[in-house]
Amino acid sequence: MRILLNAVSAKMGGAANYIKNLAVELAGHGSEHEFIFLTPEAQAKSIRALAPNIRVVVTNVGHAGIGARLWFDNVTLRRLIREEKIDVLFSTANFAMFWCPCRQVLLIRNALHFSPMYARKLLAGKAMSRRLENSLRRRLICQSAKAADIVMTPSKSMLDDLRLWCFVPHEKSLVNYYGVNAALLQAARRSSGNDSSSLPSRLLYTSLYAEHKNVTTLLRALLELVRGGTDCHLVTTADPNWEQASWTSTWKEDALLAASPELFQHLEFKSPCTVEETAALYRGADVFVYPSAVESFGHPLVEAMAVGLPIVVADAPVNRELCRDAAIYFSPFDPAGFAQQIRRVLEDRQLRSCLIDAGLRRSREFSWKKHAEILVDTFDRFSSGVTTLKETER
Repeated sequence: MRILLNAVSAKMGGAANYIKNLAVELAGHGSEHEFIFLTPEAQAKSIRALAPNIRVVVTNVGHAGIGARLWFDNVTLRRLIREEKIDVLFSTANFAMFWCPCRQVLLIRNALHFSPMYARKLLAGKAMSRRLENSLRRRLICQSAKAADIVMTPSKSMLDDLRLWCFVPHEKSLVNYYGVNAALLQAARRSSGNDSSSLPSRLLYTSLYAEHKNVTTLLRALLELVRGGTDCHLVTTADPNWEQASWTSTWKEDALLAASPELFQHLEFKSPCTVEETAALYRGADVFVYPSAVESFGHPLVEAMAVGLPIVVADAPVNRELCRDAAIYFSPFDPAGFAQQIRRVLEDRQLRSCLIDAGLRRSREFSWKKHAEILVDTFDRFSSGVTTLKETER
């Protein structure tokens, strides 16, 4: 079977990590399947030589506008499918090919177009042009869901939000959790943490900066902790001065807050670009903090559980789904409540221990190997003539 994976949008962040981790697992599925990846050059370098059954076609169309993308997905890509005699198309970034000449699995992974919280707290205050663009993309994704044979989401919460806007039958929907990067997990093995009262407690948040990441609440919570006398230091990769943060409506406020005299010495921005650098951040942390309440899947949450960090997280359905009893929760836009929960974890050793143990148990349910096996099983169903499946929830 020949499977074409359309990953032209995997430029950075979660989309890029997804393709890299998936390619590693698919490389072990033997010669009965050939996997052809359509990716930007940045991702092609890391997966090109993984195995004989992995082939890469490089394209930069992911940097183009929505019009160019629609043309590529429905004209250029159609020609490639016919030339390569593709059996299954796996569209990995929300948009499907309409009237696809082969079977198609669609991964819908962008929560911003469907999240009630995003619509209520952030989108409502946007310019009309931004709201219209969001509406257009949502409609295209809903039409894509209708066009695909199978619609896959990385969490049940993402599927629930999607169903608020478009009908996705149970027999063509698949919930398939992501996994934890094995190399990161091995490199980030950590000790029991900082028990010395002479050192500030180390808080960590790993994410690229975006307005829906709720960094404002995190910074204000840190200010609450500092003013309350808690000796702590926050390290985060969510830097509002990141060059690509300038399109957001929140970066100026967050940058000014971060530079304030009260916070400056308690805050450090990092830009990890390797597994080793990211692992070092996890090893050096005492508590993982997670303010984002709008996600399709929280990769950092699963990583934090797997390396043995207690977690304080925004109370949102997707975060509850992933963490269960491995975290304590705060109302998403309440800095004082966030600070109070962080303080609880820092001061209560028994609570930290319970959260760590629960997180290690829960993290074992997230595996890239399982994710790839479920995906390949879905591809195999097409070859056997089965075109629908039961909704899978792990």
